[in-house]
Amino acid sequence: MPVMIKFYTLLYINSEESNLGNSVSGDYKEKIEKYVCCCSLFSKTLKANGAGSLCVISNNPGLVLSVDPELECLSIPFKTHVPAEIPFASAHCKIDVLEYFSTLEEGSYSILLDSDMICTSEIPYILERAASEGTGLFYNVTGQQFPAFTAERMCHDKELLVKGAFAEDFTSTGLWAGGEFIGGSPAFFKALSGACYKILPVYLEHHKEMFHNGDEMIVSTALEYLMQRRKISAFDAGQMQLTGRYYDSNTCHVQQLWKHFRQQFLIHLPMDKDFLAAYGATLLVKSIVAEEIRKKVTDTEFHMDSFMHTLENHLSKNKTFLKATVRADRALQVLTGMYYGLRAFVKKITGHGNEPVNY
Repeated sequence: MPVMIKFYTLLYINSEESNLGNSVSGDYKEKIEKYVCCCSLFSKTLKANGAGSLCVISNNPGLVLSVDPELECLSIPFKTHVPAEIPFASAHCKIDVLEYFSTLEEGSYSILLDSDMICTSEIPYILERAASEGTGLFYNVTGQQFPAFTAERMCHDKELLVKGAFAEDFTSTGLWAGGEFIGGSPAFFKALSGACYKILPVYLEHHKEMFHNGDEMIVSTALEYLMQRRKISAFDAGQMQLTGRYYDSNTCHVQQLWKHFRQQFLIHLPMDKDFLAAYGATLLVKSIVAEEIRKKVTDTEFHMDSFMHTLENHLSKNKTFLKATVRADRALQVLTGMYYGLRAFVKKITGHGNEPVNY
């Protein structure tokens, strides 16, 4: 039985929420439209690479379709209610999406993604293999979190949640699964959503003590708990070059250069929502977020090569200190290697050791 891989994103609209994501400008209405424009562009990159389309799961599909009528949009029952004052309140509804995936027919393989992503190639063979086996996939960004929050703090908070939810002793390794990519079969999502619902009330009780507020706190804890107890099998999509997160800004962790991310199937660009939204908006019939850019655009058809050229020009103009230090560090490594090579050569022809020589 062939497996159908389907890509989804969540856009829960709550006008009472004060915090509507990071790195997106404008008032609430503009921010919502920008997220829809990101969805529109992401879907176009998937289609351009023969990977299907993006389905937007929303509590207000009418508003989504009013911005882009061509988007595939789906409404599902939402039962998770998180107070609006908790950061990223709407994102916690991701748990309901995971439960929805568990109700789909056997043979389906669902992947939940962030909207500020792009697709750069056709579906890789390794993803097709994972889907055919029903293997769970997640994006492990633990190393990106440790420098900012410390391993001790992350492990402590996750252990607190597991002990409260399952009344079990649990030793966390701090595993942090990037919220931008999680995929699996209905059985995988049944186990994961069930664990998330058990953790949710404990999280709401202790959220002020947590180093992070958001769906990733719950999903990462549930994922690590289930993997340790061998109730699910899941692997890191980042190691398979299925996805990568590229920050167009300074970071606490050491980041690879852009050419590394260019090889990924999906690229997450969390600091470039405004750019992605503006580019996506130029391809729509009516939009309020990119009127100035639209005046400069004559071709409103989407072309993948043209988009990637524009994106890479945009990224190259936003040089960061981190990129400069990465290059400087690599140059220093080369110079250091040359120095030790020269020193070894001098040692060989002079017969002197490593001690200073007085001529």
